[in-house]
Amino acid sequence: MTKKNLIKIFGAILALFFSLPVFAQRSADFNSVVKERIKKFDKHLKIEKICPVESDPVAKRVFAEYGAVYVSRPTVMFPPKCIFSDQNEVAAFQSKTSSAFYDFGGTSIELQSAAMKDMLEAISDAKKAGLNITPRGGSSAGKRSYQDTSRIWDSRFFPALVYWQKRGKISAADAEAAKKMTTQDQVVQVMEWEADKLWFNTTFSRTIFSSVAAPGTSQHLSMLAMDVSQYADTRVRAILNKHGWFQTIANDTPHFTYLGYKEDELPERGLRPVQSGGFKFWVPNL
Repeated sequence: MTKKNLIKIFGAILALFFSLPVFAQRSADFNSVVKERIKKFDKHLKIEKICPVESDPVAKRVFAEYGAVYVSRPTVMFPPKCIFSDQNEVAAFQSKTSSAFYDFGGTSIELQSAAMKDMLEAISDAKKAGLNITPRGGSSAGKRSYQDTSRIWDSRFFPALVYWQKRGKISAADAEAAKKMTTQDQVVQVMEWEADKLWFNTTFSRTIFSSVAAPGTSQHLSMLAMDVSQYADTRVRAILNKHGWFQTIANDTPHFTYLGYKEDELPERGLRPVQSGGFKFWVPNL
């Protein structure tokens, strides 16, 4: 091979390298970014106070699945706990948070004010392009209560329990015991069953966390998430991304989280892209 050809090949490689999108760069460590964010909010506050990832397996899983809200832009308020214990704790947080409503043709959605502002700008851009952005699943597509998260969890948990019991994978005694468990213990039990590939999502083929958050852990409680009907349209996803809304929970395709950053800023916020089923999810880089 001649020197001239080598130079051409080297030049082509360089051109390819510099044409790669910025998000191909290595992502920052998610834990470090969250710790820095928390320190700016309260220098005495520790991550373990918010989410005890070192001592609680459920908290560790929740942080990995839904933690993206902790690196949202400073114009929004992150939740003081990654697992709310009851509706009183949820209501106390939500009452201190600036929020706004928007009526989607009879369906009222409530989000944190900054998140709603950018959602409305996305809706405006979509309309100019002849597209719609509407909530999926009624008013609970936005803000949710603790009871909402319990109801949605039960809609996955109980059918899966019946499904696996009928197939002889879970005994009647274990199923009855699971029904009587506290929420925390129930989540731990589901994680143990799923470790043996007894999946609890709606199709019994993936983890339950790909379609529903455990009670008290949903990003919807923080009013920083909205389920979108047009999630499959690449044009709609591009518009939402432009205005700071991204898919952050692997395989939960209708679910968009408000981060408030441009896509090329996400790696430095400790998020990394994961491709699945033709969709790109920005998940914590742990």
